[in-house]
Amino acid sequence: MSALRRLLVPTAATIALVAGAVPLALVGPRGWIEREAHAKSGMESAYTYDQTWNTALRLVRVDLGFKIIEKDEKAGYILFEYLDKGTVSSASLELLRGQATVRVVCQIPKFPSYHEAVVLDRLSRKLKEEHGAPPEKPKPIPDAGPPPSDAEPPG
Repeated sequence: MSALRRLLVPTAATIALVAGAVPLALVGPRGWIEREAHAKSGMESAYTYDQTWNTALRLVRVDLGFKIIEKDEKAGYILFEYLDKGTVSSASLELLRGQATVRVVCQIPKFPSYHEAVVLDRLSRKLKEEHGAPPEKPKPIPDAGPPPSDAEPPG
């Protein structure tokens, strides 16, 4: 685990160990609890779920040439091996259905978050190139207030 990607949480590790709350394997050499940082980046896609899913799959496998480890369209995730300058990291794209958009979350734990942002930016550009401008959202109907009553005003 890279020293830059660790979060050192200063706690009373000794007390936590005695209480059995923290497994010994998580305690570092100085008695601090060590955890790997898990950054993630996201974007909103105005395209349909099917358009976003198919485009993301082609981006990962064809355009970027990464090996897909596992995918599940119904659950909305793609697990793949991210490769940069000889370093391999597990990575994922998660697609979450919304009412009007699809939220796409990218995680590449071993690399800085700008790697995630690059993948999401490429996905955004590929969606626009392949499908044109995103469909417009329906405009809300303005509220005209309460319906007029049939009774005549007092007077």
